[in-house]
Amino acid sequence: MTSMRTGDVAMVRRRRFSPWVWGGSALAAGVMVLGVSGTLSSWTSAIVTNDGNDVASAAAVSLEESSGGVVCVDTAASATNTATCSTINKYGGTTTPLAPGQSQTVTVSLKNTGTGNGALTLDADACTSSAVAGSSGAEPTAYPLCSQLRVALSCTNPVTSFAAVTPAAFAAETGPRVIAALGPNAATQCTFTVTLTATSPAGYASQVASQVLRWTLVAA
Repeated sequence: MTSMRTGDVAMVRRRRFSPWVWGGSALAAGVMVLGVSGTLSSWTSAIVTNDGNDVASAAAVSLEESSGGVVCVDTAASATNTATCSTINKYGGTTTPLAPGQSQTVTVSLKNTGTGNGALTLDADACTSSAVAGSSGAEPTAYPLCSQLRVALSCTNPVTSFAAVTPAAFAAETGPRVIAALGPNAATQCTFTVTLTATSPAGYASQVASQVLRWTLVAA
């Protein structure tokens, strides 16, 4: 029997195991391709979606003042929910000065432009008397016009009336006047009637009486 040479044996062994070597290489290549394919893409990322995230703002009150169909202010756009209305003169202004016994009236509307219920109140600062610009002989210190005026107030929704008092007495009232309860979009109309006392002496002539009024809508 012819014996194989050493080199022949080695060649046979290489040939014998070559298919397994190629098969192993093909398997490795298959695993690599499979690892980056779409089939196993969920292994490389994880996702949680939150689709129910909500937050709400609380109800608030806001106040709008108008007269004659003209809106003066609306506090809804103010970061402090406050505003100053200088164009609606609740006492009627100085265009037509009052003589003893005469009156003038002004009606204003107060509306809750917020989303919550509120209680509307009104209070007043001290009244000040001063001489009319350019006048001579006026004596606001000795004869303050504030003491001769009478201010009456009546409101609707609900109907509420306040007796005529001097501006000084108005400012000295204990606590603000309660005007109305206003829900969202509700309004009340208030009419101011200012009268110069019929028996006022001439010492009160040529003066201007001024008083700051303040509306407040408090959440209820």
